[in-house]
Amino acid sequence: MLEKIEEIRESIFKYLEARIELFKLETRNQVENIALNAVHGIVLGFLITITTIFLFSLLAAYLNEVLDSRYLGFLIVAGFFLLLTLIWAFAKGPVEGMLRKMTYNMLKSAQEKKAEERAETIQDLMTQTRESLNESRPIKE
Repeated sequence: MLEKIEEIRESIFKYLEARIELFKLETRNQVENIALNAVHGIVLGFLITITTIFLFSLLAAYLNEVLDSRYLGFLIVAGFFLLLTLIWAFAKGPVEGMLRKMTYNMLKSAQEKKAEERAETIQDLMTQTRESLNESRPIKE
């Protein structure tokens, strides 16, 4: 009986060590993913910005040609961006609320998924412990 208790204690310590190591690996993996996603997002954002600038410059030049003016196309494009800027500035509250809600839902689903995985792991450990205890009990007849 004492040997089985010692075996269970060792199993628990091994489990705790494994969980700590798993936590370290998961944390390292999350940091790496965040860094990679940040770099990818920055480069992608830069490329999209440059492409957008060139496309709107081309649009302004086309409007200049169509309107037979040197500056009217650029004025129209600048007015469009001024309008977008004003809308964005005055819609700050609703946009922030929408972004917060989306972020909250994403984080909540990720936490629920992790909680389910932890519950399954704990359930597996409890099952293994029960089986180990059942094996160690002498059969009474």
